[in-house]
Amino acid sequence: MAKPRPLLIVDGDALAHRAWFALGHVTGRDGQPVGLLQGTIQMLVGAWDAFGPRALAVAVDSRERSERHALVPAYQAQRDAEPDADLIAQLDALPALVRAFGFPAIAVPPWEADDVCATLATLEEAARGTALVLTHDRDAYQLASARTTVVRPVSGVSEVEHVDPAGVEERYGVRPDQVPDLIALRGDPSDNIPGARGIGAKTAAELLVRYGDLEGVIAHADELTPARARAVAETADDLRRYRRIAVMRRDLPIERPASAEPDWEAGAEACDAAGMGRLAVRIAARAG
Repeated sequence: MAKPRPLLIVDGDALAHRAWFALGHVTGRDGQPVGLLQGTIQMLVGAWDAFGPRALAVAVDSRERSERHALVPAYQAQRDAEPDADLIAQLDALPALVRAFGFPAIAVPPWEADDVCATLATLEEAARGTALVLTHDRDAYQLASARTTVVRPVSGVSEVEHVDPAGVEERYGVRPDQVPDLIALRGDPSDNIPGARGIGAKTAAELLVRYGDLEGVIAHADELTPARARAVAETADDLRRYRRIAVMRRDLPIERPASAEPDWEAGAEACDAAGMGRLAVRIAARAG
């Protein structure tokens, strides 16, 4: 009996930003920047070939502020600098290009691509399917389960790491469901989450193994060293907010994607219209 094909869930913004940093200098036929578009499409095509999914869905960030910003106003504040206009233009153009291939490009304002990934994985698990979540974001390790594997690109999509629940414990020393607690305690500079003063990743993992979760650590703060006890007790409410920020939403209004093969011909036409003639030729060859 053939093994069921997984749903491949792609963190589109994570891949797009990697493509931008790698190929931001690339221009198209008319001199317009296309590096982000070209690199992202190349990775999506490579991922389709590598994983043979039943369908591929791309999660897209919303630029609206969510409850995370209300909980912690400094959340992702370091990302608020004036963005590159070429980067934004290509991010805006990417969803339509992705959809030309027949891949759903899903955004749910005001939520982030992470939340879209989490909801899609949850839907696939509920349908007794399996999911692969392709992302650079280690926060997604909370999604690892018997039916969901996090796939972390190391070099494009030609070299990847498959992270299951055992892999999460090997890397972080905690279970997938404890990852948000770990993030709250140790902090996350990429999201501007400070964590508890003086508690790093190793200590946070040890505390979670000992006390179960963030609430357990807070309840037993008086058993810690004086400095750590003060850090936890004095910032307990902040730590609870950090955990809420770290938890990915799994209940967004999204439908489970139907199984579908890519439309290579339409994708090639869209790439050519965007000025990526050479890429279009390579993709069109698949349609033949």
